[in-house]
Amino acid sequence: MRPFFIVGCDRSGTTMLRLILDRSDDVAIPTESMFIADMAAIRSRFGDLAGDEQFDRLAETVWRHPKVREWRLEGAPPRRAGRSGGAAYRAALEAPYLAYAAQHGKPGWGDKTPYYIGHIDELRRVFPEARIVNLVRDGRDVALSLLRVPFGPANVWAAAYQWRDAVDAGERAAERLGHDLLTVRYEDLVAAPETAVPAVCEFLEIGYRPEMLAVEESPPELIAAGQEAWFRELYGGISANSVGKWRRQMSRSDIALFESIAGEELERHGYQTGLGSTPPHVPAAAYLAHNWSVKLWHFTVLHVWRERGREVPYLVRRRLGR
Repeated sequence: MRPFFIVGCDRSGTTMLRLILDRSDDVAIPTESMFIADMAAIRSRFGDLAGDEQFDRLAETVWRHPKVREWRLEGAPPRRAGRSGGAAYRAALEAPYLAYAAQHGKPGWGDKTPYYIGHIDELRRVFPEARIVNLVRDGRDVALSLLRVPFGPANVWAAAYQWRDAVDAGERAAERLGHDLLTVRYEDLVAAPETAVPAVCEFLEIGYRPEMLAVEESPPELIAAGQEAWFRELYGGISANSVGKWRRQMSRSDIALFESIAGEELERHGYQTGLGSTPPHVPAAAYLAHNWSVKLWHFTVLHVWRERGREVPYLVRRRLGR
């Protein structure tokens, strides 16, 4: 069974799709991993993995990654078992997924980490047979949702760039991967889940049952601790209620601002444009300064204070690596 990754811009419905697919008998999908990108940034520290000591350090680093620790895995990291190079590297990175799937009585595993939209080549380098599901949602609705969560951008200008970058990365990956990448629009998924979800399952070669659509029955503990408030709507079931909120809740000037940055991407994915007025006359530097000042505050509250700094080194490295 091939592993797979669900990617896309944050707040595009990736968590909903994860909970749906996790209800399959075939795969278990944990909360966001992040460690594949994090290990890629420091891979050289572990050498060629031809010795037990090198492998053990890598396997232990992966096993103790802050995201993996949230999975509450039983047992211990794997042993090298004669592997080296790429095979050893894959074994160390795949071990937490295999352990998570085993704990949940599933034969296969998947991953839902939107951040990996910018790291698809690394995913395929480690797992060359992996398939990718790229979720795309109207960027204006994404912007509204991003502005309400502490990890998101602070203004529509920054949200537009974040969404545009994610969509562009997905389009470039689709050109390279061909039939190994499936792009799904959030709006199509919630409008006709009884059609869209079986198509995704067929692409991933996993079994489908109509009961999978009862996402509201998913155990609450499948949501990462501390993030429950960000996904309350999921427990009302699959719904199109959030589609087109930007038409009612976004000012015409903000609509115009978003479309001035990402209008072409909106149109390429079938979203209507041209309903705004005139973008605000605000210098890009002002938007940038506002975005970074607010994000710095959120970073301090969320990651330094609330999470007690356990992920800060990785977060800093991700930011510097962009």
